[in-house]
Amino acid sequence: MKIAELIRLRWLLGTLLIAAAALFAVGIATEGDTHHETVATVETGEHNEATEQAAHNEQTEVPETGERILGINLEATPLVVLAVIISVALAAATWRRDQKLILLVTAFFAAAFAVLDVAEFSHQIRQSAATIAVIAAIIAVLHTGAAFLAEQRRAAT
Repeated sequence: MKIAELIRLRWLLGTLLIAAAALFAVGIATEGDTHHETVATVETGEHNEATEQAAHNEQTEVPETGERILGINLEATPLVVLAVIISVALAAATWRRDQKLILLVTAFFAAAFAVLDVAEFSHQIRQSAATIAVIAAIIAVLHTGAAFLAEQRRAAT
Protein backbone atom coordinates (compact mmCIF):
# COMPACT_ATOMS: atom_id res chain seq x y z
CA MET A 1 0.00 0.00 0.00
CA LYS A 2 1.29 3.42 -0.90
CA ILE A 3 1.91 6.14 1.68
CA ALA A 4 -0.76 8.38 0.08
CA GLU A 5 -3.38 5.60 0.41
CA LEU A 6 -2.39 5.00 4.03
CA ILE A 7 -2.78 8.68 4.87
CA ARG A 8 -6.19 8.79 3.14
CA LEU A 9 -7.38 5.79 5.15
CA ARG A 10 -6.21 7.39 8.39
CA TRP A 11 -8.08 10.60 7.54
CA LEU A 12 -11.17 8.67 6.49
CA LEU A 13 -11.21 6.77 9.78
CA GLY A 14 -10.83 9.95 11.82
CA THR A 15 -13.44 11.75 9.75
CA LEU A 16 -15.94 8.92 10.24
CA LEU A 17 -15.44 9.12 14.01
CA ILE A 18 -15.87 12.89 14.13
CA ALA A 19 -18.92 12.86 11.85
CA ALA A 20 -20.53 10.16 13.99
CA ALA A 21 -19.78 12.11 17.18
CA ALA A 22 -21.24 15.31 15.74
CA LEU A 23 -24.40 13.55 14.58
CA PHE A 24 -24.66 11.81 17.95
CA ALA A 25 -24.67 15.17 19.73
CA VAL A 26 -27.20 16.56 17.23
CA GLY A 27 -29.41 13.49 17.65
CA ILE A 28 -29.40 13.74 21.45
CA ALA A 29 -30.25 17.45 21.26
CA THR A 30 -32.99 16.81 18.71
CA GLU A 31 -34.48 14.01 20.79
CA GLY A 32 -34.52 16.23 23.89
CA ASP A 33 -36.14 19.09 21.96
CA THR A 34 -38.84 16.78 20.58
CA HIS A 35 -39.70 15.51 24.06
CA HIS A 36 -39.86 19.04 25.51
CA GLU A 37 -42.10 20.29 22.66
CA THR A 38 -44.59 17.49 23.29
CA VAL A 39 -44.71 18.23 27.01
CA ALA A 40 -45.05 22.00 26.41
CA THR A 41 -47.92 21.48 23.98
CA VAL A 42 -49.75 19.28 26.48
CA GLU A 43 -49.20 21.80 29.29
CA THR A 44 -50.48 24.82 27.29
CA GLY A 45 -53.79 23.12 26.67
CA GLU A 46 -53.64 23.02 22.88
CA HIS A 47 -55.81 20.18 21.68
CA ASN A 48 -55.42 18.10 18.61
CA GLU A 49 -55.18 14.40 17.98
CA ALA A 50 -51.41 14.23 18.53
CA THR A 51 -51.64 16.27 21.73
CA GLU A 52 -54.38 14.06 23.11
CA GLN A 53 -52.36 10.94 22.28
CA ALA A 54 -49.28 12.45 23.98
CA ALA A 55 -51.33 13.32 27.05
CA HIS A 56 -52.73 9.80 27.13
CA ASN A 57 -49.22 8.33 26.81
CA GLU A 58 -47.96 10.51 29.68
CA GLN A 59 -50.80 9.33 31.90
CA THR A 60 -50.36 5.64 31.13
CA GLU A 61 -46.57 5.38 30.86
CA VAL A 62 -43.74 6.26 33.14
CA PRO A 63 -41.94 9.19 31.49
CA GLU A 64 -38.54 8.28 30.12
CA THR A 65 -35.59 10.37 31.17
CA GLY A 66 -33.25 8.76 28.66
CA GLU A 67 -31.97 5.40 27.55
CA ARG A 68 -30.72 3.35 30.48
CA ILE A 69 -28.36 0.40 30.42
CA LEU A 70 -27.34 -1.12 33.73
CA GLY A 71 -29.01 1.85 35.44
CA ILE A 72 -26.89 4.40 33.57
CA ASN A 73 -28.64 7.12 31.58
CA LEU A 74 -26.81 6.99 28.25
CA GLU A 75 -28.28 10.33 27.21
CA ALA A 76 -26.97 12.26 30.22
CA THR A 77 -25.04 15.34 29.17
CA PRO A 78 -21.74 14.31 30.84
CA LEU A 79 -21.79 10.94 29.05
CA VAL A 80 -22.60 12.56 25.70
CA VAL A 81 -19.71 15.02 26.17
CA LEU A 82 -17.40 12.15 27.20
CA ALA A 83 -18.37 10.12 24.12
CA VAL A 84 -17.68 13.09 21.85
CA ILE A 85 -14.32 13.75 23.54
CA ILE A 86 -13.30 10.09 23.21
CA SER A 87 -14.33 10.08 19.54
CA VAL A 88 -12.28 13.19 18.80
CA ALA A 89 -9.30 11.83 20.75
CA LEU A 90 -9.42 8.52 18.87
CA ALA A 91 -9.76 10.39 15.56
CA ALA A 92 -6.67 12.46 16.38
CA ALA A 93 -4.76 9.35 17.46
CA THR A 94 -5.61 7.50 14.25
CA TRP A 95 -4.60 10.52 12.17
CA ARG A 96 -1.17 10.52 13.77
CA ARG A 97 -0.18 6.84 13.48
CA ASP A 98 -1.26 3.29 12.75
CA GLN A 99 -0.49 1.83 16.14
CA LYS A 100 -2.18 -1.55 16.71
CA LEU A 101 -3.45 -0.71 20.19
CA ILE A 102 -5.01 2.57 19.08
CA LEU A 103 -6.66 0.86 16.13
CA LEU A 104 -7.93 -1.98 18.34
CA VAL A 105 -9.43 0.47 20.85
CA THR A 106 -10.93 2.48 17.99
CA ALA A 107 -12.47 -0.63 16.43
CA PHE A 108 -13.91 -1.76 19.77
CA PHE A 109 -15.25 1.72 20.61
CA ALA A 110 -16.86 2.18 17.19
CA ALA A 111 -18.35 -1.34 17.18
CA ALA A 112 -19.82 -0.87 20.66
CA PHE A 113 -21.37 2.41 19.61
CA ALA A 114 -22.70 0.82 16.41
CA VAL A 115 -24.57 -1.74 18.52
CA LEU A 116 -26.03 1.02 20.69
CA ASP A 117 -26.92 3.03 17.57
CA VAL A 118 -28.85 0.09 16.10
CA ALA A 119 -30.70 -0.30 19.41
CA GLU A 120 -31.52 3.43 19.37
CA PHE A 121 -32.72 3.15 15.76
CA SER A 122 -35.04 0.30 16.75
CA HIS A 123 -36.31 2.27 19.77
CA GLN A 124 -36.99 5.38 17.68
CA ILE A 125 -38.87 3.34 15.04
CA ARG A 126 -41.10 1.95 17.81
CA GLN A 127 -41.67 5.51 19.06
CA SER A 128 -42.48 6.71 15.50
CA ALA A 129 -39.70 9.30 15.65
CA ALA A 130 -38.58 9.11 12.03
CA THR A 131 -36.08 11.98 12.09
CA ILE A 132 -34.20 10.66 15.09
CA ALA A 133 -34.38 7.11 13.69
CA VAL A 134 -32.73 8.29 10.46
CA ILE A 135 -30.00 10.07 12.45
CA ALA A 136 -29.42 6.91 14.52
CA ALA A 137 -29.21 4.81 11.34
CA ILE A 138 -26.65 7.16 9.79
CA ILE A 139 -24.59 7.14 12.98
CA ALA A 140 -24.75 3.32 13.05
CA VAL A 141 -23.42 3.18 9.48
CA LEU A 142 -20.62 5.65 10.32
CA HIS A 143 -19.61 3.72 13.44
CA THR A 144 -19.75 0.39 11.58
CA GLY A 145 -17.56 1.82 8.83
CA ALA A 146 -15.10 3.19 11.38
CA ALA A 147 -14.95 -0.14 13.24
CA PHE A 148 -14.41 -2.05 10.01
CA LEU A 149 -11.76 0.37 8.75
CA ALA A 150 -9.91 0.40 12.09
CA GLU A 151 -9.87 -3.40 12.21
CA GLN A 152 -8.66 -3.61 8.60
CA ARG A 153 -5.85 -1.15 9.35
CA ARG A 154 -4.93 -3.04 12.52
CA ALA A 155 -4.77 -6.34 10.67
CA ALA A 156 -2.63 -4.78 7.92
CA THR A 157 -0.03 -3.30 10.31
